[in-house]
Amino acid sequence: SGTNCLENLVISNGNKFSADAWDQTCSCMLDIFNSTIPHKLLTWQPDNQNETTSPVKQEGTPHTDVHDESFSELGNNTSPTHPAAPISSGATGRIGRADSVTSVQSAISQEPDSHHTSHGGQRPQGIIRKSASDTQLFQGLLIRCVVQLELIQTIDNIVFFPATSRREDAENLAVAQGTDADTLSESSYPGDHNSTTSGVGGNSGVEDQGMYQHLTCGQLLMFVDCLMQSHRFAKSFNSNHEQRNLLWKAGFKGKAKPNLLKQETQSLACLFRILFRLYDDPARKDSWPEVEQKLLGVCQEALEYFLSLQSESHREAWASLLLLLLIRVIRMSDQRFKVHASAYYHLLCEAIVFPLKPEIVSTLRKFFLRLGPVFSIIQPKASPSPQT
Repeated sequence: SGTNCLENLVISNGNKFSADAWDQTCSCMLDIFNSTIPHKLLTWQPDNQNETTSPVKQEGTPHTDVHDESFSELGNNTSPTHPAAPISSGATGRIGRADSVTSVQSAISQEPDSHHTSHGGQRPQGIIRKSASDTQLFQGLLIRCVVQLELIQTIDNIVFFPATSRREDAENLAVAQGTDADTLSESSYPGDHNSTTSGVGGNSGVEDQGMYQHLTCGQLLMFVDCLMQSHRFAKSFNSNHEQRNLLWKAGFKGKAKPNLLKQETQSLACLFRILFRLYDDPARKDSWPEVEQKLLGVCQEALEYFLSLQSESHREAWASLLLLLLIRVIRMSDQRFKVHASAYYHLLCEAIVFPLKPEIVSTLRKFFLRLGPVFSIIQPKASPSPQT
């Protein structure tokens, strides 16, 4: 795909870019982001809402449409600059990446919501007939969803290098499960800021292969704003069950109610990593106050949204996000921990009423245990005196 080519170009040659070349590259990515947000997913209405086909005769029998097959995959020759172009039903290619293969299935998830589906996850009765123009529109919207997901991964790979973020997620899970040497003990809390100049997770021994060091703070914060816009759009769509049901009845993408769950979570994870990286970088010290305010706002908004989720499967999809947020906060200096813990304390107290995964419960426990000594609720344990 075009985004894959752009990613490979920047990763291979970004260290040679001039300041002007970086400005043009970032502006190009911003333009693609803004032009591929599938706004009509939130506003589409059938030409005649009263015109429907016969209801499904047997429960659990999906309605089939001759156009559904064309939604299953998109060809490699799809151009992001022409997202509404029709695609033949025989297109079977996939959009390739340097480290993965992304198809429409991964952009538009089809996992049924346990609280909002009917007929065992099959399409509900009262199927809406879509016109030929609707079919073409749906194809274009699917392409836009794919491009949005591709761009999120492209930004992550450019800033941090491919597979780096996935490795950090695995390390966070190992820490939370207690299978890693880093147990988030008191020795993990630096007295000053938790500075790092390489690696996403603060591992100074890991060579920084990404383009983070070549990007200005303004350019990185522009990426953050793009990712936040993408996250909020996906969040708005996923929360609009009425519109999703309408698209489902019209045959938009398969046999279950569509959602943008991957876009919602991956965009937020990437912007978390960028902000936490800036917050830990002593070379960007002048930007710390602005970054701190952005972090506080983004994290509070994320936790408030998590608490509003009604579907257990939706909450489970946020597991790695919660671990990322909690572990980064726990590893902060005492001064920074006070600022962030004060902002999130009431929200995390509410979170414990949900049936959370054991690794999240364990990490929450470490967060609450640290509150005692940091806020002088309890006296820190004295180190045992050496025996003579």
